[in-house]
Amino acid sequence: MGELVIFENEMNKLQLGNLSKTSMNIFMALCFKMKKQGNKNIVMKFSEVKELSGYRHNGDEKKNFITDLDRMTDQLLAVNSKIIERKPNGKRKIFKFDLFPTFIIDEEAQTLEVGVNPDFQWLLNEFEHYTSLDLEEIVAFKSKYSKNLYRLLRQWRSVGKLVVGEGGQEPLIEDFRKKVGVKDSYSTKEMLRSCIDVAVKEINASECSIKNLKYEKKYANRRGKPLSQIIFTWQKEASRPKKLEDITSDSIYYTVKNALKEAPEFTEENIISIAKAAKKNGVNAVQIKQRISYVLKQENVLNPTGYIIALMKGFNDAVEIRNTANSFNDFEHNEYDFDELEEALLNESIERQQKSEEPAKKLSEIVKNAIVFEENKTGVDLFFIEEDISEEDREKRMAAKVKTIIEMMKNNQG
Repeated sequence: MGELVIFENEMNKLQLGNLSKTSMNIFMALCFKMKKQGNKNIVMKFSEVKELSGYRHNGDEKKNFITDLDRMTDQLLAVNSKIIERKPNGKRKIFKFDLFPTFIIDEEAQTLEVGVNPDFQWLLNEFEHYTSLDLEEIVAFKSKYSKNLYRLLRQWRSVGKLVVGEGGQEPLIEDFRKKVGVKDSYSTKEMLRSCIDVAVKEINASECSIKNLKYEKKYANRRGKPLSQIIFTWQKEASRPKKLEDITSDSIYYTVKNALKEAPEFTEENIISIAKAAKKNGVNAVQIKQRISYVLKQENVLNPTGYIIALMKGFNDAVEIRNTANSFNDFEHNEYDFDELEEALLNESIERQQKSEEPAKKLSEIVKNAIVFEENKTGVDLFFIEEDISEEDREKRMAAKVKTIIEMMKNNQG
């Protein structure tokens, strides 16, 4: 699994079939980047857009990328973004909008700036009933029909069935055609042969999360016997009683997991701890990969999980990492009883000051590891207290330093 794209199910009502396969890849990359970003504009380097969307071009890639970005933005601005709200009395309320009304392509700065419609930002921010899909999976498909069908199937991943047509989840075959990207000129027979068959075959040949996909056709018992239903079935996913805010439903979790897939020594618990640290500190997917790659290349790291978590918290870029050997990498990220630890730390720190000839021997292993970790990370002696002060002031300063360390450890625990 790679980066996880998540959006409210209402997004699947948008008719994205007119997007080319390249435009669809970039659109999904934008959805990934805009997720949980509220109303604010995002600015992406061209290199990041290319990486997330799997962009490749045989010719002049730099020149063609600008052209493709321009085409994609034109196509998105022309998308029929419409949501119909049906009231109890049968009356309809129709919303028409541009999801991404602002695009700024800066060729000199090599950036793409995107703004989301504030009235509809909830599609990417507030998830009650949501669709989640793997960005790498949808990008890997070569046919735009496969991309669009996969997107629609993922909404019903735990059901294992999507009925298109009369009485189905997609009640209108005509709307389904537009969502998948079937040309208006295609007959029903051409749609099934050239679009649906192609998509089903490619999805089954891939290693994506939709397994054993099949479909059957049903025709109405009336004049002309028109197609009334297309019934898709596949191996449904086991339902997971996890809330969306659970880190294992977040794209950061899958980024970390994917970056560590060649390192079996990292347990599921390690991956979750790293993902939580990255999410809390706003580390993006590219930076996560940099930090993990850096640590995996180091030798004799006693606690690589602790090392990676430290990098998620303290550095803006992997190249700024200080070479502190591995003096703080044996810090174990345990769950602490902070009240008990504060008492032990205070008592033992006083003993440490009174018996300076054996400063660390009297400290418990947990306390000692915590001190070593914080001292090496900050570069200061957390227990250093000037000699030329009264005993009363010394004890007060010790107590203050203990509280400071406890707060540091509480912050690191998260």
